[in-house]
Amino acid sequence: MSEVERRIVSVLFADLVGFTPLSERLDAEDVATIQDAYFALVRETVGRYGGQLEKFIGDAAMAVFGVPRARDDDAERAVRAGLALVAAVEQLGARLGLEQGTLRLRVGINTGEVVHAVDGPDAGRVTGDTVNTAARLQAATAAGTVLVGEETALAVAEAIDIEAVPPLELKGKSAAVRAFVATAVRPQRSRELAMGSLRAPTIGREREVERLVGRIAAIARAREPITERWLVVAPPGVGKTRLVEEVVRWAELEQPAPVVRRIRLRPETSAPYAPLTPLAVAVLADAGLEPAAPAVAPLAELLAAGGIEPLRARIVARELLDLAGVSGLEEDRAGRPDRDQRFGAWLEALDVLGDRPELWVVEDLHWAAPDLVAFLERATATASPRGGRLILATARPSFLESAPAWAGEPEHGAPSERTAGGVIELATLDPTDAAGLVRALVGVALPEALVEAIAARSDGNCLFIEELLRTWVGTGALVEVGPDEGRWRLAVPAEQIPLPATVQAIYAAQLDDLPAGARQAARRGAVAGRRFPVRALETLGVGEPAQAVEELRRRALVAGPLPDRVSGDTFAYRHALLRDAGYASLARAERADLHVRLARWLEAAAGAEVDEVAASVGVHLAAGLASAPGLGAEVVPGVTRAALAAEAAGWLERAGDAAVADGAIATAAASYRRAAGLTDGEAPADDARRLTKLGRALAPTGGVEEAEEAFARAIDSARRARDAGDRAWRERFAEAVEALAALLFERIRFVEAWRLGEDALAEMGDGDDV
Repeated sequence: MSEVERRIVSVLFADLVGFTPLSERLDAEDVATIQDAYFALVRETVGRYGGQLEKFIGDAAMAVFGVPRARDDDAERAVRAGLALVAAVEQLGARLGLEQGTLRLRVGINTGEVVHAVDGPDAGRVTGDTVNTAARLQAATAAGTVLVGEETALAVAEAIDIEAVPPLELKGKSAAVRAFVATAVRPQRSRELAMGSLRAPTIGREREVERLVGRIAAIARAREPITERWLVVAPPGVGKTRLVEEVVRWAELEQPAPVVRRIRLRPETSAPYAPLTPLAVAVLADAGLEPAAPAVAPLAELLAAGGIEPLRARIVARELLDLAGVSGLEEDRAGRPDRDQRFGAWLEALDVLGDRPELWVVEDLHWAAPDLVAFLERATATASPRGGRLILATARPSFLESAPAWAGEPEHGAPSERTAGGVIELATLDPTDAAGLVRALVGVALPEALVEAIAARSDGNCLFIEELLRTWVGTGALVEVGPDEGRWRLAVPAEQIPLPATVQAIYAAQLDDLPAGARQAARRGAVAGRRFPVRALETLGVGEPAQAVEELRRRALVAGPLPDRVSGDTFAYRHALLRDAGYASLARAERADLHVRLARWLEAAAGAEVDEVAASVGVHLAAGLASAPGLGAEVVPGVTRAALAAEAAGWLERAGDAAVADGAIATAAASYRRAAGLTDGEAPADDARRLTKLGRALAPTGGVEEAEEAFARAIDSARRARDAGDRAWRERFAEAVEALAALLFERIRFVEAWRLGEDALAEMGDGDDV
């Protein structure tokens, strides 16, 4: 008998629509070709999103997310896979030459408890009502859609656009089933900002604060320099930012007190090292230097006085000033040092100029470009020659999957005096602490039964508690009556106050309560991300932007103004989920139009510095394409899907080129990969060029297998360009072959490299073809 266990999983069922009648019209070999391509597509997509393919049943497929290992985003990955499958099957039909709409997929996803066979002949099998319901949801939905159950919808509401459908009567279910259509993936969200007049104390985190403050004290008092990094991991709303602020507050009381450096990250695409610019500016200011071009010589003198050889000091000075955003250095970008050399120069400068222990606070590390993560790893790889350094970062749990090196040792371990640090996994508050947080915020204003109900509904999420109370203050249900401990009073009977199910529902209610102009600004500004430029609001169709933003600021829904060198003054939403509530309220056509408008505005606003926003422009154009409704050839008036995809790919390629020039090769690879994914099949020469650039960016960072695949695809694309009569094919072909041969040679595959070159020369011929 197999060993079994109960698990919470997300089950995906996918089925081709109309495949049986299609099979009757086609030859058996053609049917087999379609099936093979479809099966391969399903395997690749499910695997890419971390699912386990359970089985194929005819032309239907079943996959499970959450076995053999559960993750906190199983449901989200399942829905992302479902949306990707729907789009990929439509593209598959076009590639196979079938009429539009011939191949369509419908997907059902459900989340819940199953029985999972761990071993034996049925190892991997999952059974239970969750599986049956997923299959019924798939059968009940329309072609080209992803239908999810209520538990799945609740789990993904922060990341996926969902639309409710009327309750469904499903076969075998005794009661109607609530379901939702998943329509699109939302842009990612970023960190929590402080609250307004309701400011919560730190409750239930005493052990974590003590541990981190103790490590800072150890570094500050150590006889020899120590470097450490600590990572605080938790989902949104659990209190990462509040914990860090409490640690900083206590650390500043230490003697000697560390210098606190802040590195704030956000999901909006920017230059990979842009978050480090304020750090460089602050270090220069502490040294008595303004970050301007004339500072090269005096900075070099300071560095030389600190022990750096004079010629080296000028190089290090230039690199630090470049990081600080100094213009006019007249540097030959082609001769810029590579990434590791730049990292070394920055750290040399920072270490020489710093004479005290430093605490680097890095918020929302999950938004960081991989090159920035690599720099932070380098910053703690060796001890600082002066005061020592502790990097304290916050991140969501998903970060550890992309950067396992940060996992370190568990927090409850006993680190030595020279430890590399560790991870603190921040749990939600227990019911007692959650109730204590309510009382700390509003005193005795609420009856005990209501306090306990809030604590239970919040499930220990601090953000839920804070935003719920904020909403009651905003609607007048909770009023401020005095400055003492009993300054809050409930103005309506407790039994008349409803408790929303999620924090998203709270934010939606806060937006609905706004005047029309402010609500429009909150909704449309959301397309920009966590921060929106005030100057862009008029382009986004917001009337009287200044008045609208002032209303949002007055209600503490946004904070600012925050300066941005390219965009001007920006305002930040109080929390990422508030921004998401505004974004979720936009119809798909409106969303597409706003993304394109914002991309055009960014291009114009940047002027000569357009390379700095190339990634943002490309991402917004791609988001406009992804957001557009399925029907209609144009995304916005006068712009077809193909034209917008080509434009977005061009900007993303440009962003990749800029990242290469900055030595941010991992960031460049991500841009090239996305550009190649958007390249239309009618532009194979462009596809070949972008794939070659992708391979060249991947190879130095260890992605040699993916690089080899990219070069091979580039060669095939060049051949398609030749077959289409594109004269550029020869140059693209030669570039890709040369790059692949060089990679093979580096991997000591000399014979393959030689044969590849010989075959390529024969294939290219004498160059007389057109």
